[in-house]
Parts: sequence; C-alpha cells; structure tokens
Amino acid sequence: MQPRIVTAYTSGGAYLPQHIDRLRAQCAEHAPDTEFICVQGKWPGWWCKIDTLLLEGPILYFDLDTSIVGDLTPLLKAVTQHDFIALRDPYETGAVFGSGIMGWRGSMKDVHDRFTAAPQQHMARCKTPKLWGDQGFISEDRPTPVFWQDIAPQQILSWKADCKEGVPAKARVIYFHGNPKPWDVGM
Repeated sequence: MQPRIVTAYTSGGAYLPQHIDRLRAQCAEHAPDTEFICVQGKWPGWWCKIDTLLLEGPILYFDLDTSIVGDLTPLLKAVTQHDFIALRDPYETGAVFGSGIMGWRGSMKDVHDRFTAAPQQHMARCKTPKLWGDQGFISEDRPTPVFWQDIAPQQILSWKADCKEGVPAKARVIYFHGNPKPWDVGM
C-alpha cells in the first residue's frame, strides 16, 4: 500500500476549511503523487486526530498548523519502515513526544478503540505536563517512538525553537505549536 498524507479537522474550533486547503496545496506541491486525506474528527480540538488512527498505515500525519516547505519523499519512505514516528519535544520539557507530525506503517486502531471506550475520562485525565492531551494519551500505548528529528535531522523543525533566523535551507517541514500560526507569518 502506498503511503498517504492525513490531517484532521473539527468544526467550531480555531481552524477553518481554508487551513485544510493550504496544507493540501503544500502537500500536492511537495508530494504530488500522494493521496491527501482530511478526516472530519468528532472529538473537540486536538482530540479530533484520534479518528485518524483508524486509518491503516502507512500514514504520514500533519496537524493543520504545519507548513510543508520541501520534498516529502524521505518522510513518506520512513512511514513504510517504522511502526510509529513522532516529534521530540524541542524544549525537552518532559513530554514523551509531540503528536503534531506522526507516522505509522501498520495499525493504530488499538489506540483509537481504547480512547473511544471512555473518551470523556481520557480527555479529563490527560491534563498534566507528562500526560498532556492526545499525545499524552497516545504515549501510553506507544511510549517509545522513533523521532522525526533523528530520521531527518535539521529537516523537521519547530518554528519557535529552530527558525529564529529564518527557515534553514534543508527544511522540509516546519511545525508550529501555540502562536503564531503559519498563516500569521506568511507560511
């Protein structure tokens, strides 16, 4: 099966349909022969990405506040080679990993099913620095991911931590956490 690129959206939040279109266009430019899927999640906020875990891999997942600035071929290849890939925290605050860019080659349905068995309980429980949001929840099932920053050094970068002097030439993906958002800075 060919890798697919996936994002998630839930209406009524901070993101709008044009943010889907922006990411879709960037992916089409940098991975022109790769299917792009937007999952309409039924959970609020970042929890909407839980529904993407129903998709069988290989999957390359991006949050909507991600900018694609280079060829995605190496990342698409990586999702066929690793069970689970996630972001290393750029500030090393103790979080297990970041879920803004993920990849998986097989099934993540077990994680989805555990969440949907008690969603309100999990959303209420995952509010500590070590167990924060969807990424904290996912980390209970996938505690030791391969990190994107190890697979593609200097190519998957945090806007806040890595791009203070501009976007480095080797960059492929810039991820945003908090504010600003990509559209606030022309990306």
